[in-house]
Amino acid sequence: IHKKRMYAESYLGFGFTWIGDEDNQQPKCVVCNEVLANSCMKPSLLIRHQARKHPTLVGKSNQYFKNMQQPTVADHFNKSKRENQLYVEASYKISYNIAKSGKGHTIGETLVYPCIKDAVQTVLGDESVDKISNIPLSNSTVHRRIDDMSQAVELEVITRLQRSAGFVMQVDESTDVANLAILLVIVRYMNGTQPEENLLLCHPLEEHTKAADIFGAIDSYFSKHQIKWGKLDGVATDGAKSMSGRLGGFRALVAKVAPQAVWTHCCIHRQNLACSKMPANLREVLDESVKIINFIKAKSLNCRLFRKLCQDFEAPHDSLLLHTEVRWLSRGKALNRLFELHREVQFFLKDHPHPLADKFNDFDWLARLAYLADIFASINKLNLSLQNRNVTVFDVNDKIEAMIKKIVFWKDCLMQGRSEMFEQLHDFVHSKSKKLSNDLRDEIENHLCTLKVQFRKYFPEPNNLNDWISNPFEEQHFEHADLDISDKAVLIDLSTDTAAKRLLKEKPLLQFWAELPIDYQKLSAKAIRFLLPFTSTELVESAFSAYAYIKNKYRNRLNAASDIRLYLSNIVPDFAALANSIQGQGSH
Repeated sequence: IHKKRMYAESYLGFGFTWIGDEDNQQPKCVVCNEVLANSCMKPSLLIRHQARKHPTLVGKSNQYFKNMQQPTVADHFNKSKRENQLYVEASYKISYNIAKSGKGHTIGETLVYPCIKDAVQTVLGDESVDKISNIPLSNSTVHRRIDDMSQAVELEVITRLQRSAGFVMQVDESTDVANLAILLVIVRYMNGTQPEENLLLCHPLEEHTKAADIFGAIDSYFSKHQIKWGKLDGVATDGAKSMSGRLGGFRALVAKVAPQAVWTHCCIHRQNLACSKMPANLREVLDESVKIINFIKAKSLNCRLFRKLCQDFEAPHDSLLLHTEVRWLSRGKALNRLFELHREVQFFLKDHPHPLADKFNDFDWLARLAYLADIFASINKLNLSLQNRNVTVFDVNDKIEAMIKKIVFWKDCLMQGRSEMFEQLHDFVHSKSKKLSNDLRDEIENHLCTLKVQFRKYFPEPNNLNDWISNPFEEQHFEHADLDISDKAVLIDLSTDTAAKRLLKEKPLLQFWAELPIDYQKLSAKAIRFLLPFTSTELVESAFSAYAYIKNKYRNRLNAASDIRLYLSNIVPDFAALANSIQGQGSH
């Protein structure tokens, strides 16, 4: 066992003190803070270190090196400043997570800090608790932190937008819990080879919500931040007159300053409009179904009794679903649940009289209900497929064309006396050992014809001029491509590029065009401009749902613009830079 060397006071004359414990002392240079092994604790090695690394200090007195050990006022100040910056940085990080959760700002003081305190005290002890108590997490502090981070994220979005070749946006306005009209604008742009969506503007419309007010708010924001209308390639809105009006709507006002921008009427809204028209008898069944559902759901006693009945009958569900017209999927789900529980509803209405109770003894009425449940289940499936944020115009066309073809196919099957395509209707009819009446079959055929006409009204048959964008390797697309001779020559080169063909299989369509080599840059630019526009307003409507969650009845005085930006954005602010930009203070 090697003998441990011990420190001697004379070693300070060589510029060394020691650290570690008494049993294993290690020499530490007071000049460069280098720590040596215990085996180096002897004058010859310490002198060699001083001569090699600090030759100008050879021969200095012990007092000189003793003074170097004493921290200066500046050292104390810098240490304190650094600690305060760390506290502020921690405050920013916690505030960021509060914003991402959509919770109230007071949660920092009332929940987050007590939880951290208990955890640190349990694991690390009271000394560490004293340190974290300096993290500022008051309501006002969290609010300021969120504002700071929101401004940083907004600036980054604007920078990326200005750097991009072009951008598109979806616009909508709605009223919040405080009856304040809120305008939301979400933009999409290419950040390198990646498409990005971010909230650009959350702005209150204090008076009217006319097209001029909406356009004025956006135009003012564009001017303030030097965003050019000339780079706008597309805008998506719903079908409201203030948005879609050809002469005085927001669409028309945008066309004056950005004639190159393509306007898109939200495909989900169009699909919903296409499905809203139905024959009188089917509409009557829908209305009566809603009344029956409301009778059971509106009263808490009826709701509890019906739940108990379903449990006793071992039904697949124990409650009905309310129908809300503004929710796209509500109609199909409510009708489907009512038909699944129609036996339980029939039994319930025997003990709880209702004017429509006899409808559950009517075969044709129940058959209509089963058909509505089936057809709206298919429509709901289509609706959900259109809500994906990565849906392209080609995807929309494919899904709508498939739906129209299925409607024609279902009508042909029905004319042949087949009903298997409507599963619940088919099972119900066979369970009763009956057949559909001619009148009922005519009603369903009429509804299917109406659906086909309405779908074609809102979704005109697509042309094939831009099909080369969906797959540039198909020869048939080359013939119809809306390109000049030079571009077609480049398309020929691309169609024979094996590496590009592999890339198309690996990447989403928009990203594929963005990652092509520079040789195809002109074609890529045209393809990206065609693919970039939104096909729906799904993102902005989801943003309004998030806004309603953040600014609820308990926080109805909140200006939620900063919170909603952080809540929606994937851009993470630079916490350290933000902390360094302000003066650190204690907890308050």
